[in-house]
Amino acid sequence: MTTTSLNQTLFNPEGLNPILETTDFDQWSIAVGTNLGDHRSHLLTPCEPFQAVIHGAQVADLGLLHFQGRGQVQLDRVQGPDQAVLWLPLQGLSEEVVNGEVLVAAPGMAMLLRPGDHLRGTTTRQMEGISILIPSDRIQPGLPSLLHQGHPHGRLIAAGHRLAQAVSTAHPAAVHAATALFDQLEAWQFAMALEPGSQRERMTARRRRLVVASACQWMDDHLEEPFEVLQVAQAVAVSTRTLQYAFSHEKGVSPMGEAKRLRLMRLRCLLQDPCFADYSIAELMTCSGLLAGGSTAGEYRRYFGESPRHSRQP
Repeated sequence: MTTTSLNQTLFNPEGLNPILETTDFDQWSIAVGTNLGDHRSHLLTPCEPFQAVIHGAQVADLGLLHFQGRGQVQLDRVQGPDQAVLWLPLQGLSEEVVNGEVLVAAPGMAMLLRPGDHLRGTTTRQMEGISILIPSDRIQPGLPSLLHQGHPHGRLIAAGHRLAQAVSTAHPAAVHAATALFDQLEAWQFAMALEPGSQRERMTARRRRLVVASACQWMDDHLEEPFEVLQVAQAVAVSTRTLQYAFSHEKGVSPMGEAKRLRLMRLRCLLQDPCFADYSIAELMTCSGLLAGGSTAGEYRRYFGESPRHSRQP
């Protein structure tokens, strides 16, 4: 099998060892179960070509797996007892139910699956991502499953990406990157132990989260309209510099980067809403505040792992 029909990879796995390259879904399912835990997933697109490539590596006490695949999969998996998994999606989106909680993992986010966690969900047609396998004794109970908003989340996600990059290039600093990830994991778990609103939490952090939440709500209410960062800042009564810092600290992106993500999410919702079945894809792009054309379709594919046309299919 070749990967010519897969989306171009965003991660070069050259420094990792090949584990699997197949067009057989059953082989992929066995490989995932062997490496990650009890696995009973099935393929939702049996009439379309299925392809999967898996590479792996070990550094210090951490395992690293790079997944790339084509084919929409309904996941049903129980995380193994000996390790947790930090999942870093690079392309495509997965809508999961983890222990009964509905979550959406997209590029720029991360998902933590703890030993014994039950995951059920659906991927988009093309997926790429990195799983970092963490010994179970490094994980405390009661941690959130989705890592997205907030500086502690962003620092842990960034440490995961730095580790993957160091391993992929066979860089001698890979062991140091693994140590740095453990350090960030410990700092993140400590931060999660502080309940929002507690006396130990700094007031500036609370205000920063409120600014970001208010700005996101304002942008979501005005997605169809063209706007710039200055208008968003004025709407939430802060300076543009304060707004940009708050978004960088809490979400790891600029305000306009978050606006693009919200618009792409709005487009996906409209594409899947039967009430808009008579609208063209170009019209729905415009309704979402996006430019109608191939560049938006390309951004959509990179983010969700499938074309707008595929998202529209029942």
